[in-house]
Amino acid sequence: MAAQPTISRFFKAVKKEPKDTNQDPPDECSDIGKTAETSISLSDEEDKYLGSIGDSRDGSSERSIDTKVQEEPAKRIVQQTPNPPADGTGASNVGSSLGKFALNGMDLPETDTNKNANSNSFAKRLNSILNDDTTVEDKDVIDKRPSKMLKVDDSKETKLTPLDEQVRSLKLQNMDKILLVRVGYKYKCFAEDAIIVSSILHIKLVQGKLTLDNSNPHDSQYKNFAYCSFPDVRLNINLERLIHENLKVGIVEQSETSSLKKQSENKSKSVFEREVTNVVSKATYGINVDKARSSKESPILGDTKSIWILKVVPTSEQLSKYSLVSVNLNSGEVIFDEFSDTASSSEQLITRVKYLDPIEVILQCSEKHVNRCLKNAECQITEIKEEDNRHLDAFNELKVDVPVPETLKELVAHLYHYLHQYNNENILLITDNYRPFTSKMFMLLDGNAMDALDIFSNEGKKGSLFWVLNHTRTPFGSRQLRNWVKRPLLNTTDIEDRLDAIECISEVINDIFFESLNHLLKSIPDLSHTLNRITYGRTSRREVYYFLKQICSLIDHFKLHQSYIENQILLPDGKIPKRSKLLPKWFQEMYEYLKDSNIPRILTMVNVAAVMEKDPEKQQIGFLNLNNYDNPAKIIDIQRNIESIQDEMNVELNNIRKFLKRPYLNYRDEVDYLIEVRNSQVKGLPDDWVKVNSTKSVSRFLTPKNTKLLQNLQYQKDLLLQETRSEFLVFLQKIKAEYTSLNKLIQKIANYDCILALAATSCAINYVRPKFETNKGQFVSIVKGRNAVIESLDRNYVPNDSNMYTNEGKITIITGPNMGGKSSYIRQVALLIVMAQIGSFVPAHSMELSLFDNIFTRIGANDNLLQGQSTFMVEMSEILHIIKRATPKSLLLLDEVGRGTGTIDGRAICYAILKYYLELVDCPLILFTTHFPDIGKQLRDTYQKAIKNFYMDYVEEQKPGESWQSVIFLYQLKEGLSEDSYGLNVAKLAGIDSEIINSAYQVSRKMKNEESESEKLLKLVLGLRSIFQSSENKAESNGEQFRRLLEICDN
Repeated sequence: MAAQPTISRFFKAVKKEPKDTNQDPPDECSDIGKTAETSISLSDEEDKYLGSIGDSRDGSSERSIDTKVQEEPAKRIVQQTPNPPADGTGASNVGSSLGKFALNGMDLPETDTNKNANSNSFAKRLNSILNDDTTVEDKDVIDKRPSKMLKVDDSKETKLTPLDEQVRSLKLQNMDKILLVRVGYKYKCFAEDAIIVSSILHIKLVQGKLTLDNSNPHDSQYKNFAYCSFPDVRLNINLERLIHENLKVGIVEQSETSSLKKQSENKSKSVFEREVTNVVSKATYGINVDKARSSKESPILGDTKSIWILKVVPTSEQLSKYSLVSVNLNSGEVIFDEFSDTASSSEQLITRVKYLDPIEVILQCSEKHVNRCLKNAECQITEIKEEDNRHLDAFNELKVDVPVPETLKELVAHLYHYLHQYNNENILLITDNYRPFTSKMFMLLDGNAMDALDIFSNEGKKGSLFWVLNHTRTPFGSRQLRNWVKRPLLNTTDIEDRLDAIECISEVINDIFFESLNHLLKSIPDLSHTLNRITYGRTSRREVYYFLKQICSLIDHFKLHQSYIENQILLPDGKIPKRSKLLPKWFQEMYEYLKDSNIPRILTMVNVAAVMEKDPEKQQIGFLNLNNYDNPAKIIDIQRNIESIQDEMNVELNNIRKFLKRPYLNYRDEVDYLIEVRNSQVKGLPDDWVKVNSTKSVSRFLTPKNTKLLQNLQYQKDLLLQETRSEFLVFLQKIKAEYTSLNKLIQKIANYDCILALAATSCAINYVRPKFETNKGQFVSIVKGRNAVIESLDRNYVPNDSNMYTNEGKITIITGPNMGGKSSYIRQVALLIVMAQIGSFVPAHSMELSLFDNIFTRIGANDNLLQGQSTFMVEMSEILHIIKRATPKSLLLLDEVGRGTGTIDGRAICYAILKYYLELVDCPLILFTTHFPDIGKQLRDTYQKAIKNFYMDYVEEQKPGESWQSVIFLYQLKEGLSEDSYGLNVAKLAGIDSEIINSAYQVSRKMKNEESESEKLLKLVLGLRSIFQSSENKAESNGEQFRRLLEICDN
């Protein structure tokens, strides 16, 4: 083991300062310095804390006092070495009497010696120095001793080390980022960044300046910045933890090496040049981090996150015009949109937030409600000024005609400039990636409907519709299926094509071509993600190799089954075209590209053996196969220079062999090129030989010539690394040139994967193909339909029918007991329609329907305190949104409208809303659940054909000790009305005490009787009024009036 470093260097620094003539320090201080050299030693780890740890190449050093936070030093113990002097005097006596002593405020053992030592004891003085905690008596002595761990005079401006100055300069240019600065084999954070990072990663914070401008009152006490650090091997792990906190992290690397620095013009600088080489946020983590990997089960962090630029211009007191451009760097999609929205609800904006999932927003807006909405979605907002349009001219110079409206081109230019910090701006130059947010071909469900129907609940995991349908084999297929589920189709032909493809693939899945292809897809990585990383120049060499290899495996597969493809898929009379239009179309496009692809030639330029190298340098240098690469000249020249230097090294070795008369002598290795000489032979060596290191038996030397050759060799190796790095980027451009074709290929594979997933879902028990009719008006007819999500959770789900037509039963009113299944039933109908229009089979015995252009929901109860909206206000805002947006081809789910206010007001609102829709010429289909059965009676009498009343069936049961009726839920839809909601039964299920429920039942019965009597009295009064009015008008005889009076009394 290496000898333990001593603490003596610390005291030598103290002794160098001349003594104060006015007040001499105690004599024992000098004794402490002498004794400590021999009597106290620290472990390697402790030495790191007490010594200066720095980047020797930078000529800088940093403190490493063991502290977790600046105000609370951590407790450490320094042990006494064995066999101390026993004379009982001076520092030796202190050391021997204390044994183990505490530094940072730990209690000392109660001995006679430490009692007499008082404030001048070695332990107390050492503790004071290490903690900058000097006593009044010692202050004059301690302050005069130069040590960077001591307090600095406030009156003198301290100069930062070159490294700290460099860090300060970098930080001032990147104030919006946390900087991780590479220093040797560690990454360090300084000042304010160190405080944040140390608290998140739970690592120690080393004392120093906490701010860049000395604004913290304690900063004047230190010469260096506070910092925290971690090994470079922990970078990806710690980076992910920082990104989870929605931080933007800049990674600072050295941009030169020692050998290149010696050859450069800036030899005088004491630190290496450093620059921000990578910026990572939640939106860019998957693209800009090499070891970020995705799979269907565990998507990349931030896989769905996007970066927005949003401009909001008020057009009236209530309306604002929104202009939006959104980019998802993982998928490469660029979405643009223009829409209007109100300040009171922001429904349109919230819907786009749900679909596009922004994490960073560049905002040009002065509206507070927009800021509030985006902050609720945990977006990081960067505001820009309206007159800030200098980036448009620079973007126009690129001469790329992006397919967006003219009003949005300025936003694209701003976004291009913003993405430059991530080095991902080139994605905006690929015009094929642009598409509008809205389309007449897709249904656009709003945010309420997405949540109420559990489309992507639990982030698309268990318990969501996406989870039920997601049987994809590839990550990019899963991403495409998510888009399909988000956007159900509005064209019957497109839906039927998907359904035909599902039926076709279910029949031919056992054909060898499809069976082998399906097996191949299981092993394919995220090709879409890798292709975009290649486009950004952020990929690794191994990732590129596997990408090319997977594309070539697809090429080999299509070549192997060429006959089957040409005869059964591409020919019009083949068995695939007879059953499906989509599959032949997709496979023809794939086949034509793969047949003439340039990818196999590009793959031959890769040296497979080097790709498998674990050493990063060897992998980088040998990645390109120079025999096949089309521009190897520069690399070959540098390699020849290296070989020439190595030959000179061998010539020098022969000379050394002759001089030492050792014909079999070799260099110790081919890295440092050291010569090992036995210590007994060292005296005869030339004086100009440089001794590098030694052991007990041998010493290692460099000759003068080898020293120069070694420097030149290292310089050439660094040049080789630079050149291979540059050529690798050139190599990536060859793949990037194929981006459009490769992206289309990956898109077609993703589509096929989605069809496989829907086919797997459709193979479930009792799933049927839905039938679309366009000539019957709006209708839906379902026989024994089931809720796909609940059924997939291994629940025994009771099937139910549903029949709604424009000319009969367009409004279905559903009553029944609480928890009887009313909400589940209306969700079931909506989910079946969504599944059908995605192009999937549905869980039912049969289903016929017309196309629906949208589904609107008003389900559940919640408030919105951030916008100052009560539960009932939220409910009414949602009703207003539905009234404005719904069309005759929409489906409306209205669940217990009026629940947020009093019974009378709630009942009145329910009645008014239903009457409003019933009087519309083109009323949409409505599923309406309520606990007000009298509304169904009244409306049924007036609108007999339009209204149908149903209830969820149940069985009453009287249990001993309970005065109320318990209910057994049957979950079966029956025609008619339920007279009671059986709320007391739910109270029992919740565990409320029976005495409380019995009391509530008595109160409930009394209130119902009183209400019944009030209704009878009201009828009597109204009847008498009618009789008196007819008497005045002489419209009825006395006998008729008397008869009516008897009828009223009987009722």
